[in-house]
Amino acid sequence: MAIENVWIIDSSSGICIYDWYARQQDKNIDEQLVSGLLIAFKNFSSEAGLVDISAIEGIDKKLAYKTDEQFIIAGVCHTKDYEALVDRTFLGLLKQFREKYKDLLDSGMTTDVSPFRTFDEEVKEALIDVSSSRNIITMVSGVITSLFIAGLIFTGYFFAITPLQSVVDPGVANIIGLFLLLIGMMIAGFAGGLVAGDRKLGIIASVLSTLPILGLMIGSFSPSWNDVGGITSIVFYSLLYFLLFGALSAVGGMLGGYIKESKFFFPPTESDEDDNEEDEEEEKYEEFD
Repeated sequence: MAIENVWIIDSSSGICIYDWYARQQDKNIDEQLVSGLLIAFKNFSSEAGLVDISAIEGIDKKLAYKTDEQFIIAGVCHTKDYEALVDRTFLGLLKQFREKYKDLLDSGMTTDVSPFRTFDEEVKEALIDVSSSRNIITMVSGVITSLFIAGLIFTGYFFAITPLQSVVDPGVANIIGLFLLLIGMMIAGFAGGLVAGDRKLGIIASVLSTLPILGLMIGSFSPSWNDVGGITSIVFYSLLYFLLFGALSAVGGMLGGYIKESKFFFPPTESDEDDNEEDEEEEKYEEFD
């Protein structure tokens, strides 16, 4: 699961009225200790004017939380998870919790927390298929995706430029063609960023994908550049197009990565995945016994 633990705490009483754990060994965590920590941190943040703090971060995990007038909802997730995505997930769960137990909550009967155990299904459903890997494999896949789309765009350009020059002034046709190429590079970078998985990998993937395309372009146009100003023109135009294509492709890659970050959590760390496998084996053995 992308979020490993969920706690819902009644702010007024300080009681943890609901807790959920993705891993068996995490059930040893004292939910009232978590409750006391978050209540104290909430009060301290409020008194110190630290209203924007919504997480306590570690090396690769963070304890994120959201508060309203009645509840604190908290959970442990990856430290790189996009804050707005975490907030949206927590607020969505809290909304479902209020709707499902409206009568109980309105009556103020929260000292008996056993009725809230049925909220497990909603939590599991909200956290299914909401994580996506970000690693060297996704980055290479992003490079290939971006390169494939950019290749299609350049192929279309070379086939369309001559007919376009026969319809309009060649100079105008070249400007239109260049503009379409630049837009195409941004689109290719955007697709690569989506596949790569986040903004950083999206930028890297999109910029790397421009290098083969730039080499193809230099090979195609260097004779005409050489006729204009020799080697100086070749170097100048090569740098110019690299900056143009690289910058627009990077912008597309950043946007694509941003959208992926805003939709999907980072997957659990390797140690967490190993722990989950051990938990599943233990559960199988328990069922067998």
